[in-house]
Amino acid sequence: MRAAMERRMGAQRTKTLFYFLALISGVLYAFSVFFDVFIYQLFFHSFLPSIHSSVAFALSEQWLALLFTFILLIVLSIPTNRARRRSLGTHIDRSFAHITLPSRKILLDIILAGIFSGVATFAYYYVAGQSSDVSAVIPFSRLSLIYLMIGDLILIRDWPSPIEALSIIAITFGVILVGIAPGGFFDPFLLLFVIIVWAGGIAFSIFFQSRAKRTETRPKTTIDSLNLRLWILLFLNIIMTLFLIPFMTPEVFALIAIQLPVIWGWLLLPVALTFFSLVAYLQALGRGKMSVVQSIGSIAIVLGIPLTLLGAFLFPTIFNLPATDFLSWMLKLTGTIFVIAGIIALSTATLRGYVFVKLRPGTGDIMNELRRIHGVRRVSALSGHWDYLIRIEIRTLGSTRAKTLRKIEEVKGVIDMETSLILKEWV
Repeated sequence: MRAAMERRMGAQRTKTLFYFLALISGVLYAFSVFFDVFIYQLFFHSFLPSIHSSVAFALSEQWLALLFTFILLIVLSIPTNRARRRSLGTHIDRSFAHITLPSRKILLDIILAGIFSGVATFAYYYVAGQSSDVSAVIPFSRLSLIYLMIGDLILIRDWPSPIEALSIIAITFGVILVGIAPGGFFDPFLLLFVIIVWAGGIAFSIFFQSRAKRTETRPKTTIDSLNLRLWILLFLNIIMTLFLIPFMTPEVFALIAIQLPVIWGWLLLPVALTFFSLVAYLQALGRGKMSVVQSIGSIAIVLGIPLTLLGAFLFPTIFNLPATDFLSWMLKLTGTIFVIAGIIALSTATLRGYVFVKLRPGTGDIMNELRRIHGVRRVSALSGHWDYLIRIEIRTLGSTRAKTLRKIEEVKGVIDMETSLILKEWV
């Protein structure tokens, strides 16, 4: 009886930790955007109110973020158990031992992820510099979910289900409502810039990051998330800096030279918040489902409204109220609800299951072939009647049956399969 109670308590603690990590990642992200807007408006925009102030802020914060990440990873590389290749960073990512150079196999994916991250990062600073309304900035980043979902559907040559189509409409419509300007006029150029440059850059960056993370650098080994973050950030900064060259004027360098020595401590705050938001997000992903993490992380959208109100109350010259009339605030709240509802609906549209696979005697290891199939999330070799256990994750039932299972069945050596969908799961 006591052992059963301990198991239940252990499962409950694991579940509580999962929800806490997913929640704290969204909270930290919201506060990082809040402090970005605060620092930019106070120390950069007031001195150089143009796109050049956004350039100065982006260069200052991003290169400081790279230095912060590099120093932190050096600290995390301190060994705690040399025999088992464990270090302080092992507590964040179990496969992290120390800083390593990226493998040649994933270098191109890291560079491409850095290119698109660089474009998206500049778009973020530009959008954040156009408005002191935190509640309007945060939802824009969620548009990348639509790109990722459409990309998945294109890869498997499938049409969106009714739930997915409604989710796309809800998120897009919600972001438009949230982005309404203070005077009630929406800036169409800013919307197009967000949809094409920011959201598109984020989506492509996530795609190449995921591909790099899933590629084996050595047999049965993939790159750890901390080294992946470091090297993508390096290429992000290089690409972003090259992208900003046309906007670099003597005034930009003068502003950086004047402000950076004074405010580097301030800048470390959003830098650290962003880093630990990412750490919490990765930790949550290691303990549960991505869709649930995305849904809980949408708390950042909700927090945008009270953070904007708080900023306007404490710093009225920096944070302007996005609206003063009842109708505008109702539109903003309605848009926020639409975005969150769309994200949650996407979560419910995801189906998960396990596929048991039996091979023809004498067939070699096919794990790499199975891992490359779209929808396969994990492959385990088994002893006994079945040779492999495959965890699949697909958004629509039709895709699960018609695409993923057919691909698994076509792998050379597979002679028998059995599929079970997950109805309920503990995290």
